[in-house]
Amino acid sequence: MEEKYLRRVVIMSLAGLLFGSLFYIFGLSIQSSIIPGLVNYVIALLLYISSFLVAYNNNKKTRISILVYIQFLAIFFILLTTVVTISQIL
Repeated sequence: MEEKYLRRVVIMSLAGLLFGSLFYIFGLSIQSSIIPGLVNYVIALLLYISSFLVAYNNNKKTRISILVYIQFLAIFFILLTTVVTISQIL
């Protein structure tokens, strides 16, 4: 039972990172206005943060190295999207 739960946690957190990235890439592809890009940036940021929190909370219960890796991925994506958004605005 515990193995199925951890597998679901890993899949859901990776899916959050994937969907956040897809929303952000879609927002970058819209060049007509800055508003849709910022809205997609906020949606992507919320998905990244929720993926980080899922991995963090479950890492407190059971220490698994893949959850730490997912946390680092979420932080990396947050920093990367923030830098790219700031460079798009400026």
